[in-house]
Amino acid sequence: MWTTGYFLGQRAAILSSDFAYIPLTILLTITAFFQVYQTRKENKNILPWYMFAVFALTYNIAQHIWSLNELIIDQKPFPSFADVAFIISTISLVIFFILIIKSKKQSISRWMYVMAIPSGCFTIGLTVYFFISNNTELIFDQILALVYPLIDSIALVPALIGIMMYLKGKVNFATCLICLSMIPLTIGDILFQITTASNTYYSGSITDLFYYIQITLLIFGVYILSNGRIRSNTSVS
Repeated sequence: MWTTGYFLGQRAAILSSDFAYIPLTILLTITAFFQVYQTRKENKNILPWYMFAVFALTYNIAQHIWSLNELIIDQKPFPSFADVAFIISTISLVIFFILIIKSKKQSISRWMYVMAIPSGCFTIGLTVYFFISNNTELIFDQILALVYPLIDSIALVPALIGIMMYLKGKVNFATCLICLSMIPLTIGDILFQITTASNTYYSGSITDLFYYIQITLLIFGVYILSNGRIRSNTSVS
């Protein structure tokens, strides 16, 4: 879907992008709240999934505001009120990853921190470099575009630890998919920062492809977790 819109031109890419985000974010929100429902029944480690539900809901709201501004009101979607919801969703995602990894802290070794923390520091350094080297007069826009990868860099550390834990057999495949989603999100936000500075960003560009991948990984990861709980409950019954 992304490829078709991208190669048909900018207008087609914008339309396909905005309409793609609507079902994707709705499905993400449904899976998030269903996971909360499943976790509440077990009454075990529910706080991370509350934060994930906040992330999914605010991300859903942000994308709908973005599409509304771009398709109906015909206003510039960035910066806009959508960014308030985007920032809340990104912060919620950071808290979610920290809580998820914290619940598995007994399985985390020191070398995992040694390997994960430099990746977060590298992301911070890279985004700050792009910000400093940018000569645009729209300072507020660039500060706002800088905020997203900076927050991502914090979430990237526990996400990478989660991936390493999967390789060591400490977490399941579904958790690995959820942690993997931070990589395309970080790449997408860095590309968003660069293309916004160069005034080449538009909805449906290559940047959005990474956001599609992020949302898809999250949907499948959470679905597999929820489905596994259903199968487990049915087996116990």
